[in-house]
Amino acid sequence: MKKVWVLAALGLLASCGGGGSGTGGEVKGFYSLSVSLDQSDISSPAVSGSPPDISIPPDTISGKVSLAYSGTSSTPLKGVIKRAQLCIEGRSCYSLSVGGVLTANGNPISFTLSLNDYKFNLPWIAVNPYEDTVLATEEKMVSLPPPGTSLKQEVQYFNTDSTVSLPYVPVVENSLMLIGAGDFSKSYTYGGYTSGRINVYLPKGSDTKNQIKPGSVELTAGTIKCKDDGAGKIVEDVGTSSGACSGSIDYISGLLSFQLTGLSGATDVKIDYVVSGAQRCGDDGNGKLVGDCTGSVDYQTGKVSYRFNDNFVAVPVEVEISWTQKDASGNTITYVLPPPTMAGPYVYQVSGRVVEVYQGTTLLCSNRSASKVCSVSVSNNVVSISFSGGVLPNLSLKYSQDTKVDINPSIDVNTYGRLSSAAVSGYVEVEVKLESGETLRARSPITFRVVPK
Repeated sequence: MKKVWVLAALGLLASCGGGGSGTGGEVKGFYSLSVSLDQSDISSPAVSGSPPDISIPPDTISGKVSLAYSGTSSTPLKGVIKRAQLCIEGRSCYSLSVGGVLTANGNPISFTLSLNDYKFNLPWIAVNPYEDTVLATEEKMVSLPPPGTSLKQEVQYFNTDSTVSLPYVPVVENSLMLIGAGDFSKSYTYGGYTSGRINVYLPKGSDTKNQIKPGSVELTAGTIKCKDDGAGKIVEDVGTSSGACSGSIDYISGLLSFQLTGLSGATDVKIDYVVSGAQRCGDDGNGKLVGDCTGSVDYQTGKVSYRFNDNFVAVPVEVEISWTQKDASGNTITYVLPPPTMAGPYVYQVSGRVVEVYQGTTLLCSNRSASKVCSVSVSNNVVSISFSGGVLPNLSLKYSQDTKVDINPSIDVNTYGRLSSAAVSGYVEVEVKLESGETLRARSPITFRVVPK
């Protein structure tokens, strides 16, 4: 038997003030506002295409707004459209891009809109034949090292604020280290230079093995531009007069010695250069990252948010993350599954529908079937494995990774049951403010016949 939703029609008329009212509009004194739709019964497909190439097709809503005047004044008031909205099922309203100034008894304001915002909610989402369907499933197997083990993983970094979830948690305080190897750009400013030779050590980051890259040093002071020649000598750059720059750079220690001539007064010297080596940072034991990056770590969940202080010259950069997993809490160990990732429009890879724990090749327990040995629970990508005795050795975890259509992650269609069609009633409402300050509202009913495609 086909399931069909029919929702009660909403009130279609708001009226107040003298002069009475007409269907779909409001009358105040000699002024009346009305809104009419070109089509009030709309066939509304929930989805178009087929996975993994699907889209949410818009509906076209068009009509006009009119202001009428029945008095005798030769200069009737004008009205400004202050608000327009589509309200569905008496609960959800969506703003409409309808605006302009209405002249009483003049030309109406017409509108044509393409909308699909409401199709991400019920009942459209329940009529959508693809929502919450699993397109494919892969099985992933990972080892579960004994708690207290030192661990590593590599991630790609793109010179932006980054977040990574460490799979083996909790994290031991003061054990986290992030290392990004490669050339990175730095800048240093010597303020208020006037004359004479200046010696300054250029910062190279916290790694003592870092070096200044030959040929990368540039000094700018007003119109004077200098550079290193790749052999440790400071010389004039193109366009700078001979004799304006002198000095040296020790690429290993970072000691820069320079002298500039031809400046008219105190001038800041901006020094740009590239460091070859690595940026590294770690946690301070209180959840904060220190060193060559800023950020934080949640020791319990393994969530690390970070950004290196200086941009790498070439990205992506492989960042090595190392940490130690804390000893088991009682008889429970945890593992963090990969977060959902987008595989296409409205298609995601989601892990953990099925989770199984093995010792060698022997299945011990799963999130679908507990045993006398252990039980498994999954919450927000965190797998908790509780053993009836002590934590066993030689453990591994097998979990499902589904490629799944999930247009609205906050709704589980299976909770509502899939629908073959639905009828949804609502209205389009427009609010107009007259020059006198009075407000008029008008509504026009609309019905959506929701179909799968």
